[in-house]
Amino acid sequence: MNAMPIKMRHIFTFVLTALFFTACASTNLKIYSVNALISEDENTGSFIGLERLADSIPGSNVKRVNIIYLHGVGWIENPEDTPLANNFITGVANGYDLLVDDKVVSSVCGREKENETYEKQNSILIKSAVPLALQTTLPGSEVILDDLVCMDKQVLRINETLEYVFYRIFWDEIFWSNLQYPHIGQDDRINNSEDVASLRRKYNRFLKDKLINFGFSDAVMYLGAAGQEIRDAIRGAMCSAALDSAGFDFKKQGRTTDHVTICRTANETSTLSNPFAFVTESLGSKIAYDIMRETMTDQKETIHDEMIKGTELYMLANQIALLSLNDLSPNVRLAPALIEDKDRPSIIALSEVNDFLTYELIPFYLQLLNHSNRIAGDTADITNAGARQTLRNLLGFNIVDMRVEFASPLIPMVSGFVDPLFAHNGHSRQPELMRYILCGSKHGKIAHKGCISAKSKFEIQKK
Repeated sequence: MNAMPIKMRHIFTFVLTALFFTACASTNLKIYSVNALISEDENTGSFIGLERLADSIPGSNVKRVNIIYLHGVGWIENPEDTPLANNFITGVANGYDLLVDDKVVSSVCGREKENETYEKQNSILIKSAVPLALQTTLPGSEVILDDLVCMDKQVLRINETLEYVFYRIFWDEIFWSNLQYPHIGQDDRINNSEDVASLRRKYNRFLKDKLINFGFSDAVMYLGAAGQEIRDAIRGAMCSAALDSAGFDFKKQGRTTDHVTICRTANETSTLSNPFAFVTESLGSKIAYDIMRETMTDQKETIHDEMIKGTELYMLANQIALLSLNDLSPNVRLAPALIEDKDRPSIIALSEVNDFLTYELIPFYLQLLNHSNRIAGDTADITNAGARQTLRNLLGFNIVDMRVEFASPLIPMVSGFVDPLFAHNGHSRQPELMRYILCGSKHGKIAHKGCISAKSKFEIQKK
């Protein structure tokens, strides 16, 4: 009677151990569906793709798309980990048969790849307009937010007529130092906090740091008072990126600025720039979504409205459904004004079916619409025929759900459990998914025609 529980504990321990030795290779990619919010038919999802979003501005023959890249939970600037956006930029480069180094970019914002103690000129620090004091759970004790996010710029030139510019936004080091470290810095294994951490078993210690101390704590922090500061900081970074794209580079901006000043400058400056797109991971998807929704409902016309007009937001795993539980409120939630189709931003949500944290968007919103009370007087059509158009108008977005599977089994010969960590962060290493992102989709299929990337061998680099 007791043999089975003991055996299961051994298997579970083995599985946890295997989490730390996962390979980059995956099983054959399966794309189950590419569905659009606007259609009840399967596999009708269409979107433009990064390459086709790229456009030139007067006086230039180079087509460019500027990409705002937002990370998810975890200590992204940890030198032991893969640098932020490295896998994505590598995936884009390999989409054009370009050979790139294993470490394409520096892990630390605005630092040289070869010597990270040397500061480059390709970054800017966004501060709070006025340092914010946040009261802690300890009466009479507060933490101060001043520096908010760092953003740097990485350029990937494809050929004489096409380039991608990546604006990487980092908030983890700044927020870790100011908010998280005072709360949980006594517990992690990295910051000389060995009193407790050293007593843990090896893999329990690793999991505590990876999942909790440098992981879920980011989401907890974002869902609290610091969330507004993060959104304001990223709005400031977006303003800075718009100015940089228009020729007003970081050095001219001052290398350090606050989000109020830089956005005032951007709104008062004629910023003729190439189009912007957004790529987000995990928690970054929720943050970008919140910023866009606020922009679409604040009844103001700002640089942010221009940046998201007709754009595409690629969510590589998202927790919109899960974290929206925090959005429950007695206050009225505004819907955006009706948006013309050509100006409507699109969300392309790539969801691995075995990712513990990801929830597809279309099923979520249909579930929420059908299992919530519509406010008295709301005549919105919530019948099956009208639900999708109703959601599109209420949300303001086009939505495409890509349901995929690519994670490999952790244990050879045991197919019933795959690597959940790779399911969460392995999207950029799937060549066919990258081709979708670059070339776009037409009725659920890769839009090969006219796409430069589609002509390449598209062999992604293997570790």
